[in-house]
Amino acid sequence: MLKNNSRPVGWGAGIPRVLAGIVAIALSACAAWRIESTPAGPGVPIITNLRVEPAKARVGESVKVTFDFEDTDADLIEARIFPSEFREWVYSPAFAPKVLNLRAEKYGLAIGQVETSLKWESEGIRIVEVFVVDEKNHTSNGLRARVAIIRW
Repeated sequence: MLKNNSRPVGWGAGIPRVLAGIVAIALSACAAWRIESTPAGPGVPIITNLRVEPAKARVGESVKVTFDFEDTDADLIEARIFPSEFREWVYSPAFAPKVLNLRAEKYGLAIGQVETSLKWESEGIRIVEVFVVDEKNHTSNGLRARVAIIRW
């Protein structure tokens, strides 16, 4: 016997997906809890122009991450890159950053660019968060970019 439901067709199957999407968005908004930026002011580094290329990459393919920095004290010591991910509708934050030692190449520069590469061994949507830290432990603003890792 058929029942007459007042809900639209497919409503029951779509609820879990909608809820998962809402949870993923809410968690991504909280992704910067790891590092608090130092309030802007003299000597606090600023980063801009984060680029992740290509925006869609194959599993195992290198992805180039570049960003510009400005630090009036010219005392940058490291960059921290958090490669978080969305996989199967679940947001997984990265708890350990990839740390780049900038002391050798960028220390003494007030303006410059940082470049590195990342590689993933599984498919999914990745969120790349970037911060820089100077010698006085001032933390820059954070920037985020998204990259899709796919199998071809």
